[in-house]
Amino acid sequence: MPNNDNIVWKDKTGTYKLGYSQKLMKEQVQWQKINFAGKIALIAVILILIIIVLFVLYRLDAVNFFSVVMDK
Repeated sequence: MPNNDNIVWKDKTGTYKLGYSQKLMKEQVQWQKINFAGKIALIAVILILIIIVLFVLYRLDAVNFFSVVMDK
């Protein structure tokens, strides 16, 4: 049996007990918010990495490292 203390909430008018399915729904919504924030953070990290790779490739094209080595 679930602990009754976990499925009780209070407001201005008194104390109410939630059903177990309502408690599970609240937990599911909380996990959905965490997952959404995680996905947004992952997309941001991937975009930053793509920008870094493109910038490095652009700078490597401007350096001409191999032509300097071949001239020596």
